[in-house]
Amino acid sequence: MVSGRISPVTGHYVTLDVEDAQYSVFYLENGQGTPLVCQHTAGCHNHQWRGLLEDEEITGRYRVIAYDLARHGKSDPPSNQEWWKEEYRLTADHFTSFIVAFCDALELQDPIFMGSSFGGNVALQLALRYPDRFKAVIPVEGADYSPGFHLDWWQHPHANAAQVCASGVWDLMAPQSPEQDRWATRFYYTRGSEEFRGDLYCYSVDTI
Repeated sequence: MVSGRISPVTGHYVTLDVEDAQYSVFYLENGQGTPLVCQHTAGCHNHQWRGLLEDEEITGRYRVIAYDLARHGKSDPPSNQEWWKEEYRLTADHFTSFIVAFCDALELQDPIFMGSSFGGNVALQLALRYPDRFKAVIPVEGADYSPGFHLDWWQHPHANAAQVCASGVWDLMAPQSPEQDRWATRFYYTRGSEEFRGDLYCYSVDTI
């Protein structure tokens, strides 16, 4: 990487109304062409997609948009609700409604949706629930139901949640993956673990 190089990726906020809740949602974007909307993994943020956002071969053909789901990264919890008074549990209904509202707010025409892990699961749900809204969906490691991950110790008071979540994700990565990428992924997961367990409610409990 050249010293002093300024990335072409830009960041913005957009306000969404989803199921009577109002959110200030942060997203990164770069490129031109068909919108490619990217969903990060559970408990993480759009930083995961930086490589794709700066890939000139991709951004020469696609407008890559990577958002932070509400409560993740730089996206806030709902501004018009006392969200701290109830346990965060992401459901498939809310997840899909949020994504469609985001695409509508940006006036995206025939976007492609790509999500990884629980983002892959919701990609399948978008195809099922909104078959005419998306040009295509790309589920990365997607499954219709993945039981067994909604565990109390993701947020146990006797555990360092950031380390627990990062270590759990480390164990899921292929050992032959590039070492730098493995450590970067682990680093991302130490940044924000509060929502990991709530995200996994959608992944493991809410039978989507």
